[in-house]
Amino acid sequence: MPVSKPLSPAVAALADQGIRWVAITWVNHAGASLVKVVPLAAFDGAVAVGVGFSPVSDAFRADGAIDPAHRLARPDGDLRLRADAGALALLEPASGWAWAPGERFERTGEPYAGDQRHRCRLQQQQLQQAGVELRAGFELEWLVASAHSDGEPQPALPGGPYGADRLVDGLDYASALLDALEAAGIPWLQFHPEYGAGQFELSLASGTALEAADRLVHARLVIQRVTRRFGWHFGWRCSFSPKPSLERVGNGGHLHLSVQRAGQPQLQGGAGPGGLSDAGAGVVAALLAELPALLALACPLEISYRRLAPGSWSAPFQVWGIENREAALRLIPTAADGVPAHLELKVVDLAANPNLLLAAVQAVVLAGLEQTRPLPPPVGGDPAQLPAGAALRLPASLAEASSAFAASALLRQAFGDALHASLLDSQAAEVRRGAGRSDAELAAADAWWPLVGGLG
Repeated sequence: MPVSKPLSPAVAALADQGIRWVAITWVNHAGASLVKVVPLAAFDGAVAVGVGFSPVSDAFRADGAIDPAHRLARPDGDLRLRADAGALALLEPASGWAWAPGERFERTGEPYAGDQRHRCRLQQQQLQQAGVELRAGFELEWLVASAHSDGEPQPALPGGPYGADRLVDGLDYASALLDALEAAGIPWLQFHPEYGAGQFELSLASGTALEAADRLVHARLVIQRVTRRFGWHFGWRCSFSPKPSLERVGNGGHLHLSVQRAGQPQLQGGAGPGGLSDAGAGVVAALLAELPALLALACPLEISYRRLAPGSWSAPFQVWGIENREAALRLIPTAADGVPAHLELKVVDLAANPNLLLAAVQAVVLAGLEQTRPLPPPVGGDPAQLPAGAALRLPASLAEASSAFAASALLRQAFGDALHASLLDSQAAEVRRGAGRSDAELAAADAWWPLVGGLG
């Protein structure tokens, strides 16, 4: 009889806590978290060898259909999804569940060139080799809603914008959610009711690019799970859709980032606007220049561009500002609180694959540090109120953003030809999915994202 191998210390510790299963996830081009589950006793094998996953998964559209025109829409080949043992965490310990992110490898053992998390890892390593440390953290906004008879999301909790009334009315939900986040070991900074009806926001603690991406995926799963538990009694679900309804506020997924080189903060300590150093100005200028191309990754759904409307605090202009929440790039200078100066990329929504986005952002940051370019003056106030032509509008559709992504030599080099081309195929698939649909039909199709296919 074969002799079973002893469990690794981390797995043995989870077994002692009553953990029985591990969900291993990765995020495809469409922003959907896909999963394979293994028994805890098989987790070490999932780390060393992996579990099978077809490359066709990156040809999935946001509705789960395989796009026939995508270069990966074929039955051939197989990959191995390997769990990252260093990121193994709890998911819902009371039910016996743990979670780990995975990366895909060829069956030969070589990393799969099209894997999104591996690309983020490679960019992180390039920064580290250059003596640069990027810290990142996401803000998540979501709607807690029940479904109207026509499927339209209806806010489930009353209360005003940022209101304590909404918190108190939903205190059981808030308590359950924060308990679940802490039970899962997800570090968070702030939680509050957001502006929109039935909307909440959670700010995650910063970490490396990989840690930030993992925390976003992990937190979304926990939020979805807790909201659905309340749904058994009240019919609640959560929606991270950029625009669950045309009549309601959209959901963002803002990305915060800080940059250090040789241990020195790069976004402060200088004579530039907001205290920017020359190096920091180079970072802001590079991100600003690449914003149209980055938008294809930050806002990958057609409905994303209905959220990015002037005058809606969604920052749809290619400008930067100092503490300006209508600037696509917002600089938060260091101040008496002692927090290092950092940038907020305002345009991101939660349909984005965080690994792809952070891979691209890291590549742009490194380029900005290595080759500085002129930085235009910061913009104060609402850019929509400036004279015509004073503030460039960011792409108003995914097709426009995808064209900018296709034209970016920097991002093509960062992703490699194969992954870059595969992403263009996925963007084209999303454009075709939205073609001919009204804004209302687009919103209805994705109202319950990340539930692929909606509630039907």
